Amino acid sequence: MSYQSENLISQAREIREACGVSQRALSERAGLTQSHISQIESGKMEPGLSSFIDMTRALDLELVLVPKKLVPAVLGLVKAQATSDMHIHAGQANDKRFARAVRRVKKMKQLYGSSADLDRIEDTLRFLQRANLSDQEMQVVRNLIARLERYQANTQEALIVRDIAQNLQRLRSAIAHDAQSEPRPAYSLDDGDVNA
Repeated sequence: MSYQSENLISQAREIREACGVSQRALSERAGLTQSHISQIESGKMEPGLSSFIDMTRALDLELVLVPKKLVPAVLGLVKAQATSDMHIHAGQANDKRFARAVRRVKKMKQLYGSSADLDRIEDTLRFLQRANLSDQEMQVVRNLIARLERYQANTQEALIVRDIAQNLQRLRSAIAHDAQSEPRPAYSLDDGDVNA
């Protein structure tokens, strides 16, 4: 199986699982056998285009051909328009890491009780998941998530959670202010538009 199809199939499987749809339910929606879907998701079978389209449409997704130079703009629009109930995988290789961190925060709230710092961490992670982060910014997030995963409830650790919340908030603010500081033209002319 090629890397490109493997990546697409992996994203479709992650979305199916995130939506809580079983292979059997997907097979009923898509008109494919559960065995066929299982073989596709496990990499034992390369899906035909029509089978893959049926699977993705059954997950309320649409495959679209986009000119290569417009892919970053389309990905940005998809992420900007996404709502919390949508399962968007628009090229962010760290989606799993963010989802795992949010689950970790929820588990911490169940175990140790909710706090303003944990709420801020969860909200900020959701914001950053949709942001277009640079490699350096993503490394900061990875380091903070790693610290969070080592968390054990005690009074000294509460300071660490507060520090993680503050650092994530600073990163969020920097990204938000940087995006607002760049002026955007109302329109732009292509090189060929000399009569405007």
